[in-house]
Amino acid sequence: MTLDQRLSGLLQFIEANLDQPLGVRQLAEQVHCSEYHFQRWFQSQCQMPVASYIRLLRLQRAATALAYRETPVTLLAFEAGYQNAESFSRAFRRWLAQSPTEFRQQPDWQYWASQSEQIMPLTPQSPQVEVVDFPTTRIALKVHQGPETLLGQSIREFINWRKANGLPPQRHATFNLLYEDPRCCEPEDYRFGLAVAVDGEVAENDAQIVESEISGGPCARIRWQGSDAQIGPLVEYLYNIWLAQSGFSLRDQPIFLQRRRFFPDVPAHEAETDIFLPLI
Repeated sequence: MTLDQRLSGLLQFIEANLDQPLGVRQLAEQVHCSEYHFQRWFQSQCQMPVASYIRLLRLQRAATALAYRETPVTLLAFEAGYQNAESFSRAFRRWLAQSPTEFRQQPDWQYWASQSEQIMPLTPQSPQVEVVDFPTTRIALKVHQGPETLLGQSIREFINWRKANGLPPQRHATFNLLYEDPRCCEPEDYRFGLAVAVDGEVAENDAQIVESEISGGPCARIRWQGSDAQIGPLVEYLYNIWLAQSGFSLRDQPIFLQRRRFFPDVPAHEAETDIFLPLI
């Protein structure tokens, strides 16, 4: 087993067991390393102590739950390994410069992303790409336009509308439409589509959700299991490497995601996303 494989396996083990106590001896055994050397080895690979890495993963998970769910802060504190909400809130503010309550009300996703870059991502070495025939799908669509930092509010509005209209993820597929790369446009021009598959018409509503469709046709598809941190690099792989070698051309339709299972409903390492690149 190579060094990269040992590290990848360890990081997957940590993500899968975030709710459990994780001691140095147990983690060292995962990479067949003496606990006397494990701490220095992990620091050299991830540029932080293993305890800090685990704490950041737990805080990252808590931040997502704060933004998208109604989970009480006290429960999130317990799940993150803190004895009380006060110590959790202090650690959360040190990491994100917002209290849990402030982040729940108006999450600063740009700062969250910059802080999350500290966490070593799990990247597939050679993602498997299939060309599939995606069926035309009627959707209810909410388009967020404006700074990415305000996306959390649009997501909450979309989730509330979806719940009110009886469209659970178990029966109605969830999609995201990636109109722009936030790195390549002005913040006020950034657009991000939130969508759910529907069978009937979409009634007029205050959430600015309209009836639309995802056009059918051939698509390159990567099925990714893991956190969202690697979706960006996988999208770039499709555009920059796979497309040039494939012989296909791009269809006039944005790249889109189907969220088959998503965090925090499942642990981050079990989240499953299909990435679709429309082709001709």
